[in-house]
Amino acid sequence: MGHHAYTLQEQQRLDRNREAMISLVRGDGRPQRLGNERTLGIELERLILDPVSGQRVPFEGPLSISTLLARWERFFAPECALIIDNTLFGYEGIVTVENKEVGISITLEPGAQLEVAVGPSNSVSDLLGAILAFDEQYAQLCQDLGVEWQLVALGTDPFTIDPREVALIPKERYRLMDKTLSHTGRYARDMMRCSASTQISLDCSDEQNMVAEYRLAVALGPLLAFLCDNVISWRGLSVGDTPRMVRARIWDHMDPARCGIVPGTFDEGFGAEAYVQWLMGVCPILFTDDSGLTIPTCSATEADIMAMRELSQGELFHLLSMVFPTVRLKGFLEIRTPDSMPPQLAAALAAFIKGIFYNDNAFAKASELFRDVTAKNVMDAQTELEEHGWDAKLYGLPCTTLVMRLVQLAENGLQDQEERNIFHAISSLWLSHMVPKDLYKEQFVI
Repeated sequence: MGHHAYTLQEQQRLDRNREAMISLVRGDGRPQRLGNERTLGIELERLILDPVSGQRVPFEGPLSISTLLARWERFFAPECALIIDNTLFGYEGIVTVENKEVGISITLEPGAQLEVAVGPSNSVSDLLGAILAFDEQYAQLCQDLGVEWQLVALGTDPFTIDPREVALIPKERYRLMDKTLSHTGRYARDMMRCSASTQISLDCSDEQNMVAEYRLAVALGPLLAFLCDNVISWRGLSVGDTPRMVRARIWDHMDPARCGIVPGTFDEGFGAEAYVQWLMGVCPILFTDDSGLTIPTCSATEADIMAMRELSQGELFHLLSMVFPTVRLKGFLEIRTPDSMPPQLAAALAAFIKGIFYNDNAFAKASELFRDVTAKNVMDAQTELEEHGWDAKLYGLPCTTLVMRLVQLAENGLQDQEERNIFHAISSLWLSHMVPKDLYKEQFVI
């Protein structure tokens, strides 16, 4: 693997790094869960729009996202600040929800989309509470600044016609990614500058469980992209002319080497080792070392970098983050296909995932619905949903039947009444054959 035969010393370093990375992907060393105390996390990206100008709020300037971030320090201890390339890009700390501490991190995506990540927690109610606490902080800071900037949860920016109009934030990582990805896919700039997602993270009890969960999550990927479709306008198209599942289409034209379905996902013997083997053949674009220095890696593969020296856990984790499959493994599973949605719907999605994946009976029955699925079936399911929506037929079932069964399984899988109530925000939509964008296209006025 890589571009040349490695020396014995390089091969030994590569082997040690590979073993360490396999261990990281498996989640070895993660704290053991007690009983059924498995945890989830939610990452929610949103656009910051200025209703006065009708434009995205810029990162730099006298009244900008930088100003907002600088003011945010009042909610965090000084050591919580995330300084990269000598610039403040966010915070990592905790937020208290009804006397419980929930981890929170605030970061920015390439086009200055604001991301809040909350968790891990075993309670969807606490995750929702943490996002709402964040929104409260945001509202307070905007009030102090005398601005009415809106946090807009949509899958893509509805006002930008040409993504090149949106400036990248001054982060070396994004400059290098932009340079490379703009050559590998026609919509790479849409992804970086204009799109926003909801991502759900879930943990696994062991590798066998991880593989079973991973396959189910990959099979569900196109369905979740459709059920969480929240793009009302794209590149100047009117609401009526905007196709379904725009973000899924954008990701299909990004970089096939690092996106989509990991080769071998549904083959016998798939696991952490096969995932790392695939990873090692990908060119990571850039490498950030422990001191925070980012350098371009040109045509070197991840294997080439792993052969150079022993890498720290943080550096290996960085390499894991340079691939973007529909479901990513990082010691936990990251489901990446849903669009950005308002906090209540993002939490409802987390409840859906919890009900299906964390209840043994629901998980077994859901897995049965997708038994013998292949990567081709998953790609066909996406095409079918893009073309026919609710009238699609996927995995041998009408879309409506499949959704109804999954909603029922999730509902039965959730033991907590409050979590069931949270779930109803999205299940009631789906059972009415609606998706989030159907709620917003009428009322969305800037």
